[in-house]
Amino acid sequence: RSRQDDHGSENIEEIKQNVRQVLEGRDEPVAQMELVDDLQRLGVSYHFEKEIKLVMDCIFEDRKECEDLYFVALRFRLLRQHGYHASP
Repeated sequence: RSRQDDHGSENIEEIKQNVRQVLEGRDEPVAQMELVDDLQRLGVSYHFEKEIKLVMDCIFEDRKECEDLYFVALRFRLLRQHGYHASP
């Protein structure tokens, strides 16, 4: 294994840690859902399964009504994709 490979692995772990911090640090549900959606679309969400589960649990438990169609649609789609019951 070369030094360059080790450096690349360190960069990857550093990036993963930064994303975890962003996922955990966001207070705005829309921003959290958008990040989860982005991670899924990029195909890297498997690196953050525990963090995404925590975010989705919080979003599922937060049952406040919202009039924003974008928020409602994103919430509905993500909850259904992650196996939560979301009433249409």
